[in-house]
Parts: sequence; structure tokens; C-alpha cells
Amino acid sequence: MFFDLDRMAEVFPNLLTSGIINTIILASSSTLLGLLLGMILALGAISHFGPIKWVCRVYIDVFRGLPAILTIFLVGAGLPMAGFHPFGYDSYPYGITALGLIAAAYIAEIFRSGIEAVPGGQLEAARTMGMPYLTAMRLVVVPQGVRNVLPALTNQFIGAIKDSSLVYILGFTVSQREIYRIGQDQSQVTGNLSPLVAAGLTYLLLTVPLTYLVNYLDRSMKRGPRLVHDTVATPAAELARPAEAPETLAAMTVSVPERKRADASVFDERPVALELSGVHKSFGTHEVLRGIDLKVRSGEVVCVIGPSGSGKSTLLRVSNRLEEADAGTVTIYGDEITAPKADVNRIRSTIGMVFQSFNLFPHMTALKNVAMGPHVVRGLSQADAEQAALEQLKAVGLESKAGARPIKLSGGQQPRVAIARALAMESKMIFFDEVTSALDPELVKGVLMIMTDLAERGMTMVVVTHEMGFARQVADRVVFMDEGVIVEEGTPAEIFDAPKTARLQSFLSQVL
Repeated sequence: MFFDLDRMAEVFPNLLTSGIINTIILASSSTLLGLLLGMILALGAISHFGPIKWVCRVYIDVFRGLPAILTIFLVGAGLPMAGFHPFGYDSYPYGITALGLIAAAYIAEIFRSGIEAVPGGQLEAARTMGMPYLTAMRLVVVPQGVRNVLPALTNQFIGAIKDSSLVYILGFTVSQREIYRIGQDQSQVTGNLSPLVAAGLTYLLLTVPLTYLVNYLDRSMKRGPRLVHDTVATPAAELARPAEAPETLAAMTVSVPERKRADASVFDERPVALELSGVHKSFGTHEVLRGIDLKVRSGEVVCVIGPSGSGKSTLLRVSNRLEEADAGTVTIYGDEITAPKADVNRIRSTIGMVFQSFNLFPHMTALKNVAMGPHVVRGLSQADAEQAALEQLKAVGLESKAGARPIKLSGGQQPRVAIARALAMESKMIFFDEVTSALDPELVKGVLMIMTDLAERGMTMVVVTHEMGFARQVADRVVFMDEGVIVEEGTPAEIFDAPKTARLQSFLSQVL
């Protein structure tokens, strides 16, 4: 009844020719339609525009809630019966459309979850280079989101292969029959269920190899390209990370050579690179910045120090409008970035940003990470952008790692790539947000030496840091923040050797 080999042998030729071909056409065409519509629905479902979000959510909920066979009948038979004949009287395209509409709802949720799983810092890193939102989503966030959900998309395609068996209710012609219909028809003719078993084996022949193939591709994409001599020299410090981080900031301080500084009066004659005036920022009821006034002049190195939670990182994020100020203004080289009609992307393209977690794009090589901004934002050709990127990687000692993805880079190499990415944009000013706080002390000095070299070359820098040695030796001016206000500012000698306020004296006594 179930394993009659003769009956199975009779039906296999049709299953392996007409059946598989029609099943693949139905599943592939409907999945392509579902991918296109599903991506639109996913982006709409996470948009901040209420009406679009509402329409997309209703579509997703309706088509996920209806039984597939009912949707197939309503679309494939209901539309023609109601007088709508967009595909004439051929049931085949109606079946593809119905399966595509069903797939779109599920694929939309898959894409949405994949996109939302991408860390927010990825979008921020792209935006700080001056990329428009949609460009950053297309080049940075969506590709990572798709990679995150590749196995789920494979499962959806396998589901489409199986759901194609439901289109038999539309009455396809003999030449249009898919795997299930061929097995069912032969089973009814012979009164034996072996043809249906043969149909089941044919489905497995399609789906099982596909699953293993996609899993292999998924692993390959996560590993990235295999490079000749692509071995990461992991410092002994990274192999033997201390069990506990140092309790005090002083324990993390790394000494760097003292930089030759210009007299303070020199900066008075230079243009203002960054100016914050009366800036306030709150998160809920917590006021993080309370009336910040600060000027940074071209070529000046300003280190911002203070206890955790004092508002240091928020100051940087408000300065390049990753966070919106509640009040006050921020001006970058004469352009008010907080103005309602400000060209934020153009202004951001003049400011580099190196994040605490570096926010390298994991789906790109080091070279692509650095070349992306010059190509997309500055408009260089791909070849010129990659040449400029290679020069910046060489400047930070990582030319040999151009083809490595971030996962293949050591903890000391990742921040250097992030610095190279900022430099490749020909930034007039660079913000550093505690870039060494996640590194072991043995790795910190190499990063600080690169930053010191940038300062020597006249780069305007605003550095949020816990490295007191760097602030003392390299900064032109040190700003001490606490509880959302600038408590004190001055030269390194004034801040570290002659603090005026009790609060700064208390802070220094704990970290020095």
C-alpha cells in the first residue's frame, strides 16, 4: 500500500520532470514576489510614519492569520469569479500571486526581526559619515539584517515548496501539475498510496540539500573570505585577560610622550570648529546636559574627563546630532547643525567619529569599511576610494589586514581601522568617545600613540577619555564635567596641578 516499488517507479519520471519543474516555478516565483513585497512591508513596519506603519502591520497580520488554502482560493478563484481577470483565465499566475502574497507577510516579519537585531551603532556609524538614512539602511543595516535571517529565509522557501501543493484547488492543467498533484492523481488511479510516498521523497530531494547548502553559505559569509597569511597575531595580553577590570581609572592610565603644544593665545586667532551654546538634553526626567557652553578652535585638542554618567558621551552625540538637543545650539565651522533646515549630512561629513565599541561594519572587509565613506559620500570612484582607504590603513599600520573582516581583527586592530575610517573622510575634526575603555592596558598605548600623532599633525580633536596620562600629555585644554555641567576647564597644568573646585580635587584624588 505504501512501498510498492513498481507503483513508485511508474510515477517517478513525471515527478522528476513536470512535477519538480512546476513546483520550483511556483515556489521560486512566489518567493521572489514575497521578498520584494516583504522588504517593503518590513521597512514600513519599522518606519516612524504612523499611517505607513499601520497599513503594513494590518497586511502582515491579515495574511499571516488566514489559512493558506483560503487565501489561495480567494485570490486564485475569487478574483476571476468576481470579474477581475488581470492574468486572463489561466490559473497558474493566480496561484503564484496567492503564494507570493502569503510569503510576503512571513518574509516581512523575518526581515523586520533581522533588521532590528542589527546593533543601532551600525546605523549611527554610517550616519556620522554623512550618509542619508535610506542609503545607510540599504548599504549597512539591510545587508546585515539579511545575513542574520538567511536560515529563516531558507525555511520560508522550503515552506513555499510545500505550500505549492495547495494550489491544486485551482484546477491546473496536466502540464501545470506540481509534485503533490501528480502523486495524488496517480494514487487515485491505482488505489495505492505509494505514489504519494514517492511525492514525499521528491520533496525531500528538493528541501534537504537546500538546507545544508544554505547553512554552508551562512557559515562562509560569517567567516568572510579566506586570506593568504590571514592570521591575527593575538597579543599575550588578549589571551590572558585579567579576571577583573581595574577598579580605579588610575590603574588604566597609560603614559604617552608629552606633545609640544602651541600657546593658548594662538588658538584665540583660529576659527571656531565647534561651539555649544546653552545646550540642554534630557532622557525622560533625567537631565543629562544642563546648559553646556563650550568652544573648540581649529587645531585644538580638547579632552573631556569626568565620572561615569556625567554627560561626556552625550555631549559628543548632541554635537553631531545623533541625539537631538532639547535647547541650545551647536555650530560646526560656522554651520548650525541644530537648525531645523540644516544640511546635517553635509556637516557630518566634515566630522569623524570613533565610537567606544568602534562600530565597524562586520559584513565588510577593513578596506571596504574605510573606503565606503569616500565612495558613497565624497563621490570618489570605487578604485580611488579603495586607494585612499589603503593609504589610511597603511598610516595606522594595518595595510596587511585590508582584506580581513572585523571578526578577524584583534582588539587593538579594530580601533585603528575605525580611526582610519574617520581619516579617509578627510575630516576637519574627529570625536573620540572613550575608544580605549574596552581594551586591555597593554593594547591602549598603541591606539593613544596614533591619536597623539594626529594631534601633532594639527587635527582638531574632542576626546572623551578616562586616560588621565593622555589628557595631561597631549591635550591643549581639559574639560571636567560632572552631573551634566562643565565644572572646570583649563590647560592640563591648571586642571591636574592646580584644581580650583572641591569636586575636581575629589575626582583627581580617586584617579591619580
